[in-house]
Amino acid sequence: MQRIGFSLKKKGDKIVEALVRTSTHSIHKSMESENDIVATYRFLKNPRISESLLIQQLSDKCAEQVADQEVLALCDTSTFNFSKHKNRITDFTGLGPLGFGRHPNLGFFLHPILVVGEKTGMPLGISDVNIWSRRSAPIRERSKRYELRSVPIEQKESYKWLGPCLKSKSGALKNAKHITFVMDREGDVMEVFDRLPDARTDVVIRSRHNRKIVVDHQDQSMQLREWIASQEVKGIGEIEIKKGHKNRKARKAQVAIQYCTVQIKWPTSQAVKEKKHPKGVVLQVVQIKEIKHRGYEDEPPLEWLILTTKPIESIEDAQQVMDIYSMRWRIEEYFKLLKSDGYDIESSELESGNRIRKLTIIIMQASIRVQQLKAARNGSGNLQVKDVFSIEESQCLEILNNRYEGNTEKLRNPYPKEHLSWASWVIARLGGWKNVYDKKRPPGNKTFIWGLEKFEAIMVGFQMGIMKDVY
Repeated sequence: MQRIGFSLKKKGDKIVEALVRTSTHSIHKSMESENDIVATYRFLKNPRISESLLIQQLSDKCAEQVADQEVLALCDTSTFNFSKHKNRITDFTGLGPLGFGRHPNLGFFLHPILVVGEKTGMPLGISDVNIWSRRSAPIRERSKRYELRSVPIEQKESYKWLGPCLKSKSGALKNAKHITFVMDREGDVMEVFDRLPDARTDVVIRSRHNRKIVVDHQDQSMQLREWIASQEVKGIGEIEIKKGHKNRKARKAQVAIQYCTVQIKWPTSQAVKEKKHPKGVVLQVVQIKEIKHRGYEDEPPLEWLILTTKPIESIEDAQQVMDIYSMRWRIEEYFKLLKSDGYDIESSELESGNRIRKLTIIIMQASIRVQQLKAARNGSGNLQVKDVFSIEESQCLEILNNRYEGNTEKLRNPYPKEHLSWASWVIARLGGWKNVYDKKRPPGNKTFIWGLEKFEAIMVGFQMGIMKDVY
């Protein structure tokens, strides 16, 4: 096992480096020689190189970055659809139905935990990944859904919201100073609130269910949404909304904020193996409602109901919880980078489902590096150039920086040469970014991908010793 681990790290790192430079899912485009192409295919085909080993490598790299840091662990699920290319696939192992109906789409599910710095937002890695496919399409019948209540969470797909988080706490994130797990409405699972938080772990989760809460010492109950609606507005805040689907407009939303403490009751019909708090879980509830709607005509006003274990004693505390939840869009950007906005995994030319899944895990590490460049574009974070680029690549970047800097102060690279932000500025300029003096128009994913592609081509010339003659 130790020998396999060494081979994995050596070959895996080489593949990641090639994917970072070329920003493509294509093995033929990423590798420099025919020998490298053949070796990569053998690596993915090797049954001893399992998904669990590749995921462990992701976790180990994350663990190196999070020591003594306060971090946000962003959890979400995405589907990867290969129906358009299913005629090319000869081995469907690892793939399954994605939706309902007689002819559902074909693919797999990916549930990563993306770890970022709480104060900087800098991506630090992936602490754990759950990747799976279904044997059959899920059942929609109401009676079947009720039957699932007699099944404990450990045997259900929804365990993805608890199991990987518990594993991350004792694994990749064990040396983190503080962890806040952030989840969307699917993460509104009672076992998550009961078993995940502790002295160094909090949760921030958007409410999905109108749960019963205890309202007095006689154990009388009331519905959560009705209770929070009866609370007074504590203050006014502002939330930055990122541009999303067609019905979401980027803006700064002015919101009314309500908050209170509640005790959530356990559902009586649900099978549960373990209860740390059998009488119910005490949580803080924060609700915001947009005061003056400034979105599109068909977009509803912003309204969030957040459940958290973080203490809330002031309007500033409530605003901080909302700011933490709004950071969840970073994992959506991460999925876009894996798909249409970057590596386009769903167009992979591989013919085996299992090999596509392995390649996806490797690309996940490469995508972290692209996100780190993007996050460093404004000078935030503590990552250095040496954490992402080799010594030879750093020398090449220095030559490119001298070429792209202008004569005025505004057109010069504003960051220290050892900081990753300095390299981010150079790669963005390579990718065609011209608004160097306009902070409202920073470079995005595609700009960095184009810059990395161009940098790869330039590195070939640099390694051949001809770049100095050109520049």
